[in-house]
This record gives sequence, structure tokens and C-alpha cells, in this order.
Amino acid sequence: MDRLLLNKVYSFIDILFHPVKHGTKQVSIRRCPVSGLDISMQPRNSKFLSPSGVKWYYNNKPELYIKLLEPRLRINWREKSLHEQFREIAHAVRNADSNPRNNIRRAVSRLLHDDNTLFNNIKLIDKSKLREAGLE
Repeated sequence: MDRLLLNKVYSFIDILFHPVKHGTKQVSIRRCPVSGLDISMQPRNSKFLSPSGVKWYYNNKPELYIKLLEPRLRINWREKSLHEQFREIAHAVRNADSNPRNNIRRAVSRLLHDDNTLFNNIKLIDKSKLREAGLE
């Protein structure tokens, strides 16, 4: 009985490590870290939703486009061409990831490099903010 259980465990582990050999293929879905949308239709090296991915959602899943992507488009971009709108939405998605990090870095740098301060302000800044700014 123990040998039967052991064989089942080994075959299960073998399927996990070699899915193609056993006829099962694991499909990994790549997702945009900001929007959480599937970006499998984009090139492998893309990390965020690109203009072509925004266009894909516009053409194939309009309900997701209207619900998640269209609100990222500022009002003054709504009368532009679709190509420019897709580009601006993708730009807003990328900015949502990088802007908080860059804003913290700029604010910390401004505090530390101000020549008119009497004391060193580094002890006043939260450790997590310093780490995020790359100064710790």
C-alpha cells in the first residue's frame, strides 16, 4: 500500500516537472502589474499593457476596455484619433507604476540636497521611503 502511494506521488511530481511529456501543457497567463489584464497577445518582453494590447481589448473585449481602460484617458484626449488614445492609455498605465516611485525619489532628493537647512533631514524621512528612493 505504501508503494502505491509513493508511485502516485512520484507520477504527480513527474507531471508537474514534465507536462509536455505527459500530454498536458501548462498555460501561463502574463498579466500587466498595474491593470491586472492579460497581456499574452503582446510580445514576450513586454511588462505593461502596450498600445497594441489596448487596441486588442478595444476590438475584442469592449466591456473591459470601457470599464478599466477608458477611465485612464483624460478628457482632452477623447477627441483625438483612436491610435493616439490607445497610446495615451498605455502611457497612463506605465506612469501609474513609475510615478509614485519617481515622486518619492524627487521629494527625498529635494529634502536632502536643500542648502538652506540647518540640520540633516535624513533621520526625519521614513525608512521605507528611503529604501524606495534607493538611498538606503
